[in-house]
Amino acid sequence: MTTSTSNLHVLLLGKFMSLFASSLFTFVAGLTVLTTSGSGLQFALVLLAGTLPRVLLSPFAGAYADKLNRKRVIITMESVNGLLFFLAGAASLIWTFGVPAFLIITCLLSIVSTFLSVTLTSSIPLLFDEDGLQRANSLIQSIISVSSIGTPLLAGALFKLLPISAFLFSSSLLFLIAALFASRLTFQAYEHASTDQSTWDDVRSGFRYLKRQRVLWTLTILAAFLNFFFVASEVLFPIAALQQIGVSPLQFGFLESMFAVGFLVASLAHALPFFKIKYRLATVRTSLIVMSCLFIGPAVPLYFDFSVTPAIVFLTGFALLSGFFIIRVNIPIQLFLQTNTEPSYLGRVMGVLESLAMGITPLGFVSFGLLSEWMSVTSLYTICMVCLLSITLFAMHRIRHDIAVEKATVLAEVESAPTRQ
Repeated sequence: MTTSTSNLHVLLLGKFMSLFASSLFTFVAGLTVLTTSGSGLQFALVLLAGTLPRVLLSPFAGAYADKLNRKRVIITMESVNGLLFFLAGAASLIWTFGVPAFLIITCLLSIVSTFLSVTLTSSIPLLFDEDGLQRANSLIQSIISVSSIGTPLLAGALFKLLPISAFLFSSSLLFLIAALFASRLTFQAYEHASTDQSTWDDVRSGFRYLKRQRVLWTLTILAAFLNFFFVASEVLFPIAALQQIGVSPLQFGFLESMFAVGFLVASLAHALPFFKIKYRLATVRTSLIVMSCLFIGPAVPLYFDFSVTPAIVFLTGFALLSGFFIIRVNIPIQLFLQTNTEPSYLGRVMGVLESLAMGITPLGFVSFGLLSEWMSVTSLYTICMVCLLSITLFAMHRIRHDIAVEKATVLAEVESAPTRQ
């Protein structure tokens, strides 16, 4: 078994354990707060406690990832999470947890997971050769999809049957198993960032490096805008489906699950040689244009006054296609970032990217929540589609020469391949 293959098995198993553990607690914490307090505000505070540390700390996590031994950071963070949940589980046997306890645990989990996530994401190019990167990224996305589908189902089924301590101890065990898997990862040799600068100077140098790379910076800003409009869909889709089309809660749950199914199918498909991406930037351009046009999908049944059954069929297709093209955009962007960033800057680049993407999310929720009060859903979907398409075309025009150069380079490599054999 080669090092890359061994790393892939270990990484996927460890990633699944870690994701399942954090998702298990996040779901149970939110459900417990909502059912015990009945307060939407307190539920929102729990969500904020899980989001805000990521926004603020991701660039610093990236700086430490570049400066420290990545393998040790991953093992340490997984172990700290395991210890955190073990102590929380022990405390839950003595005291009854209220909202403040869940806020504290969620915040601590988010802090530790930020350092873990940024370090792990920036480590992928150091675990696999370039030919194996697409397969690794695709299978990691599939693990994320499986976790997002399976965790709510399992936690929802067991929520009334088990005490909170059982979920906490289970998460603790899963994190410790993930730490054991992480100890078996084999990293390629790479140059660490200088330790002479302060952490703040490291963050600034990473930001300056990113701004100097025209394509990387364009993709980073584009990713932030994409996240903003995906938030619009999260706000508007329930309104369109439940309130205006009139689907039942069960039917809406089915439609929501189709997005996850689309993610999963697309992730698994992109791990196959048939979906090997040759032209990364050109693939991003094409997929973004298609996805921008798809964005108006939920408004189509409203424009043409579909009845419930045709609307469900149409929206099922929309959800599956959206899931596919979101993955079709994400993977080439990841590949380009991973292969065109110097290893000593990978952590800081990923940290800035995550901070921008997560930071714009609360703005999106507030903006589209307010806009939905005085504008029709169809108008908002149409405006979002036009804005998303305009931003995509502008960004792709800015890097059009880089797209042409990438195509020419790949074609030259293909033509010269028989000569080298």
